[in-house]
Amino acid sequence: MRQKVAYWAVMLTALLFAAMLSLSCSGAKRSTRGEGVRLTYWPSSNPHEIDLARRLVAEWNEAHPDTTVVLQPLPEGRSGEEVLIISAAGGTAPDICSNVSPVITPLLAKAGVLVPLDDFPDGRQVMDERMPDGMLDNFIAPDGKLYQVPWKGNPIMVEYNMGILKRAGVTDLPQTWSEWDEVAEKVCQDWNGDGRQDVWMADINIIAEWRQRLFDFYPLYIAATSGSTLLTPDHQIAFDNQATLEVFNFFARGFREKWYARSVYVGDVFLKGYMAAHITGPWNIAHTERFKPKGFEYAFGPIPVPDDYEGPVYTFGDPKSIGIFATSEHPDAAWAFVRFLISREADLGLLETCTQFPLRKGLLEDSLFTDYFEQNPVMVQFAELVPQTRGFDQNPALQEVFDAINAQFDAACIQGARDPKLAIEKAVKRSKNILDARGF
Repeated sequence: MRQKVAYWAVMLTALLFAAMLSLSCSGAKRSTRGEGVRLTYWPSSNPHEIDLARRLVAEWNEAHPDTTVVLQPLPEGRSGEEVLIISAAGGTAPDICSNVSPVITPLLAKAGVLVPLDDFPDGRQVMDERMPDGMLDNFIAPDGKLYQVPWKGNPIMVEYNMGILKRAGVTDLPQTWSEWDEVAEKVCQDWNGDGRQDVWMADINIIAEWRQRLFDFYPLYIAATSGSTLLTPDHQIAFDNQATLEVFNFFARGFREKWYARSVYVGDVFLKGYMAAHITGPWNIAHTERFKPKGFEYAFGPIPVPDDYEGPVYTFGDPKSIGIFATSEHPDAAWAFVRFLISREADLGLLETCTQFPLRKGLLEDSLFTDYFEQNPVMVQFAELVPQTRGFDQNPALQEVFDAINAQFDAACIQGARDPKLAIEKAVKRSKNILDARGF
């Protein structure tokens, strides 16, 4: 795993250098001309988001004949992060992309390939007025500038198969770790009497990749620490604590007790009835409704917290941002289109078409959204959680820190080959070395 992290560090450094060289040599002209402006826009590759993007682009182009937006699919690649880094390095980035992960924003910002919103007279004002109080601080770069438009954030919760829970005699959704364990013991039984376990508690992904930890370790860590992220505001290690050890122990215990499977299943194991719980976001509601078998019942509950926890429950918000790339010849026109993408009406479309949440304050109080929440009551509990979500520390080395944690999570929790305390010590040591090497 150490070699993998080193590989990514070398690759990112090389790509960022290439990006800076590309920008310095391109002579890109920052024009504000309105006549004949042409902008390229990359949405996510998610089919629902593409549908929304098509509708919004059509509306924009009809109302702004002098500023044409051309919708292009996100190029294929191993990940959206990798695609954007490579395109930025090669000088082929679009004017605008709405699939910018805050994980890579610091890297792109450091390379100078993103336009800071501070360049626009109303940039910070628009975001301050739109976002829930205090949330914008989580997206500010180490240099104090804002290089991204925080667009959406989907609170991560636990989706339960109520049929499985009822069969196990469970009437209340678990709120704490001990309650979760009690449910797991009841669920993971030999229901058919054939000597085989028929149902698992949850589909914890055993693939040793940092992104998988966003839907097991990270939301439970955030919940257990009352909303802490991995780093402190001054970019030091924050996860060297008892809460991290307890989260590791939580998952290690689950794999040891065979509440989670050490195998990869094909298809939707939750809807097929193999798993009692699924850690996911609101986007999965549409999927569940479309593909659920007849009679399938489900409900959402909060991320479980330690037994002695007090206060509001926080969770991972899975944020995505919109970026304006510095190679754009028309940054002001691009900013105008971005403001359109985050308008109240467009945000309603994000909810209706994608079942995803705009990072907008007062959603439940805004009359524009009233009908939607009345027709989709399950979304109300997600809306209430939006202000209590956390995203990513704005540090260029964050992905490598996640890699370090992921390697030890795999060894201690999934494989059971390392003591969780020792695993965390190794993750902390590796992460400190990474931050030291990056000058933090």
